[in-house]
Amino acid sequence: MHLAISWSHFFLEGPYADVIRTSICILAGVPPPMLFVIMFIDGTWGSFIHIGDTVIKNARLGFFGNYILTPSHHRVHHARNPLYMDTNFCNLLNIWDKVFKTYQKEEANIIVDYGITRPMKPNSFLDAYFGEFIALGKDMYQAPGLVNKFLYLFMPPGWSHTGQHKTAKVMREAFLKSKN
Repeated sequence: MHLAISWSHFFLEGPYADVIRTSICILAGVPPPMLFVIMFIDGTWGSFIHIGDTVIKNARLGFFGNYILTPSHHRVHHARNPLYMDTNFCNLLNIWDKVFKTYQKEEANIIVDYGITRPMKPNSFLDAYFGEFIALGKDMYQAPGLVNKFLYLFMPPGWSHTGQHKTAKVMREAFLKSKN
């Protein structure tokens, strides 16, 4: 993990953030100067939390780590370890992850394994940006019936029409069960 990760956004993220989210905020009455300040803080902090563990090994930021998202918390967000998957979505205040029960601290005895759960083609821009869409398309194509095809769009990643789910929740529960 390093700062360049924060600059490699998915191409649809820009239009969402810059057009849709900004338009909704303005329509909701957020003054544009205030929106600019919020976006500046969000972008600056968003870059900082991608700092690598070679720069700041611990990166828990002491007392502040109880309230704000730290680089340590965000490392967990980018991990494919079963304990860490689908956690720490917030960008600044980790209170929302605590409210929605998606908060997970970095455990000292579990080294962060960055990435996604499926094998990827090394150094493939196309696989990195479109591989999940292709995998979703294949799942939908192979699913029997329109209902199952439709469910692939709305169920969590790892859901299967066969009932053999490999969702983050299922994998986390299996991991925690194996630790007991």
